[in-house]
Amino acid sequence: MPRRSISDGEIALIKAMLARKMKNKDIQFFFNRPDRSVNSGRITGIGNGSYGKCWSIQRASDTDLDAFIADHAAPGAAGVPIPVAQIAEALHPTHAKVIGGLFVADHLGIWRFTAGETDQHECKANFGFRHSGPWLKAVAALANNRGGYILFGVHDKDEINPDKSYAVIGLKSDEFAKADPVEFTKRVKAVLDPTPRIQIAAATVGGMPIGVIYVERHASRPVIATKPEGDQLKEGDIVYRYPGQSNRIKYSDLRALLDERDAQARRDVMPLVERILALGPKRAMVADLEAGLLDDGKRPIVIDRALIDRINFIREGEFDEQDGAPTLKLVGDVMVTDTAVIGSAGRGVVTDENVLTNFLELETVFAPPEYIRFAVAASSRDWLPIFYFATQAGLSRKELTGLVAAVVTTKSKRKKDMMQRAVGLKRAFAAHTGTPALRLQALIAGEEMPIEGWRDAANVSLALQGLPDDFAEPAEPLFLLLKRCRDVLFEEHRLENLSSVYRAAARLDEIYFSPAVSSGAARGSQ
Repeated sequence: MPRRSISDGEIALIKAMLARKMKNKDIQFFFNRPDRSVNSGRITGIGNGSYGKCWSIQRASDTDLDAFIADHAAPGAAGVPIPVAQIAEALHPTHAKVIGGLFVADHLGIWRFTAGETDQHECKANFGFRHSGPWLKAVAALANNRGGYILFGVHDKDEINPDKSYAVIGLKSDEFAKADPVEFTKRVKAVLDPTPRIQIAAATVGGMPIGVIYVERHASRPVIATKPEGDQLKEGDIVYRYPGQSNRIKYSDLRALLDERDAQARRDVMPLVERILALGPKRAMVADLEAGLLDDGKRPIVIDRALIDRINFIREGEFDEQDGAPTLKLVGDVMVTDTAVIGSAGRGVVTDENVLTNFLELETVFAPPEYIRFAVAASSRDWLPIFYFATQAGLSRKELTGLVAAVVTTKSKRKKDMMQRAVGLKRAFAAHTGTPALRLQALIAGEEMPIEGWRDAANVSLALQGLPDDFAEPAEPLFLLLKRCRDVLFEEHRLENLSSVYRAAARLDEIYFSPAVSSGAARGSQ
């Protein structure tokens, strides 16, 4: 094997840059020299461990990388120094030099936040986990706009006393500084979906402690509140960052956001459409790399998971030493399989909506244990069906309990609840009074149950939670009824009532699929 031309120290720095999502072409500027070029293929090889057994070298720390970027005006291929602005862009948003650059001391020696409250900056005097609503609202608002900073320990604009406006006052406690970053992520994941990406940093300005949360703009906006959080967020809220305030999004901005997302989707798909048109329908098939399918609209072909993973791996990097797209050669046998295994869930990221939809549609999914693991470790919902997916996996109650116990998660209470559900100690059964109780009586009597609006949908969902354990009527009408409830709540934008649908689904799951898990007998779609 040829001797490596890139040193161990450089490899450690390149690994740290890749971990920070820096592009290959940007990394090259820091390491190219007149006597040695570091091409994109080498950098990719370092990233996947194929370059000279570099897999054994640990990546550099963030501190070392920041120092390297800040202190080295690295020469490019022609020996031209990189502009200072380009080096600054390579620093992460919570780097001490970046945060320090947000503040200046005025003529009285008072440190102030120079930008003021814009559509990318929000100031808060205090911080606390006990009342998370205000900063969670700010996280959602920034993620739905352009991203930006939440600064704690910095006074907001003060109309009465302008001298206090945007002044650094420092945090009164060390709760922010001592908090585990995981705790921030847990709070965000529990309330917002899709989950915004945030970076946390504690800093000192003018000798006073402040806290910083940097929020990235979310690629799949809008970010929506999945449950209430104090008086700041209600289930179904979409908030948006406006100059000086975070408020519920206006229709025009929501429309623009959705139009932009749709336009991006069209831009992404147009090269594929043009290629399909050029080939014609007889020569083309569409590969769904999440569902793992090749489809021409007539007969789908299931792609082996290992091959799908390899394809995605290739697509995410550059594996040629020369510039240009790499080539992937598919090798293997084509085998006939049962088309029943093809469900809309397929592969990819599991979401609350996936779990509910696949359950209500009684679809067969590719990896049923992953749905159970998701319910334990990643869901924002207190109630999700699990026994249906356990039956698909052929799990007994003991095996289901073992699967839940093996899940590694910081959500200890959720895991405890799921363990109790798995052994039958905690149930989704709930006896309601009033209109839901009357609807339950009608359901048990076999009466028709029209759903005319969101109130009907909410009341019927609550009624289904009270079905008795010995309820023996066929499952299909109840599943269709709950689907109708869900659809009406979506249509009428009553997302705050969806929690009753999820609990009702968990109750149906207990009645119709828990017995199969207890006996260890796998049951498929009804």
